[in-house]
Amino acid sequence: MMRSAVARPHVMPHAAGGALVARRPANVRASVSAEVRRLIVWGVVLGSIGVCLLLGYVRVRLMVVEAGYRLSVTRQLVEALEREERELAVQAAAADSAARLETLAIKRLGMRPPERGEEELLP
Repeated sequence: MMRSAVARPHVMPHAAGGALVARRPANVRASVSAEVRRLIVWGVVLGSIGVCLLLGYVRVRLMVVEAGYRLSVTRQLVEALEREERELAVQAAAADSAARLETLAIKRLGMRPPERGEEELLP
């Protein structure tokens, strides 16, 4: 009889419980699979740390962009308020002028300048 070219694992027919158990060929060290498992575990751990660092970096970048937008909106608000302040200062200066007060008194209140003899001094 000829043996097939396919390598079959050695099987131990009388294992505990009557089940067939594959045993490792003599030329494969048991420590190799332990080393491979350890490398896989380290790879997963380092990969997870890398992903966490990347997500943290993305989060920080998003926070910076959001802060930039808020700063831009705040600058626009400050400029609008400063512009409004200048306009109100001009209006306040105009409201204090004697000529404007006289014009308002004549138009809105129907007042007129006093005639001679209508003036009185108050104590």
